[in-house]
Amino acid sequence: MIMDMSRREDQIKAMSSEVRMEILRLLRDAKQHFSHQETADPEAFGVCINLIAEKLQLAQPTVSRHIDILKRAGFITVQRYQKWSYCRRDEAALSEYRDWLSETLSIA
Repeated sequence: MIMDMSRREDQIKAMSSEVRMEILRLLRDAKQHFSHQETADPEAFGVCINLIAEKLQLAQPTVSRHIDILKRAGFITVQRYQKWSYCRRDEAALSEYRDWLSETLSIA
């Protein structure tokens, strides 16, 4: 699969923030970190942005900006349900990025 350079730049930017990396780590084990979410199963449906903000002890608008960057990079999906937005990792996109990075940085 050929990736356009602007998407790669978005992916590199997404990985350049410890907050965004922590969001991805939390979503990796969503059921463990967000088992108290009552509105939907955190693994099957995703995690509410408000709960992510609470967990990180950051303002919801700040977390939303980080989520937007991760979404633009393709690393998470966001779906709305009623008045809330729920986030899930896109494992295929993360795997593809890891493979590309490994290939790009390998020494022949």
